Amino acid sequence: MIVACESCDLLHEGVELPRGDRALCSRCGQRLYGSPIDSLERTIALTIAAGVLLILANTFPFLKFALGGQVEENRILTGIVDLYQAGFQPLAALVLLTTILAPFLEIILHLWAIVPATLGFRFPGVVFAARLAARIQTWSMLEVYLLAVIVAVVKLAMMATVNLDLGAYAFFGLIALLTAARSALEVDALWDRIEATQ
Repeated sequence: MIVACESCDLLHEGVELPRGDRALCSRCGQRLYGSPIDSLERTIALTIAAGVLLILANTFPFLKFALGGQVEENRILTGIVDLYQAGFQPLAALVLLTTILAPFLEIILHLWAIVPATLGFRFPGVVFAARLAARIQTWSMLEVYLLAVIVAVVKLAMMATVNLDLGAYAFFGLIALLTAARSALEVDALWDRIEATQ
């Protein structure tokens, strides 16, 4: 197996690694690949946990806003609806896509591709699902939404009392778990398993 470095394009001969090891480029030090042992199982566990947190983040209130004795609870979807009703339909659609739909589709597509591969069979369209999941990942912009929330909370805290709620903590956990799942996934190991089920 020949592996090309994504940074400098130097070609390396792939070797089987001991558990937990990783191969680095001899020219630039970029990570080439890691030991595929348990990679898919870890990815499944992290992805399922991220899916649970995605549901919690969108179900429970995100923050509580108190001003002049009135308390208002907001969810992620509340902001999207408010943007839509204020006449910012394209922006509302973009926020919906990047904070709810793209992460949801990424989770479903990863599970559709990885779970059967680890069990030794394949669902129809698994190759398409694996490729689409990689493309959708670029539209899953939870970190950008988090940055916008932090800026808004800091500015609102000057005028009123703002408290983060369970949905916000689930959202923070979702970002961490989704990042960990992406990091744990060894793409070569996934494709090897998919090819083995043909």
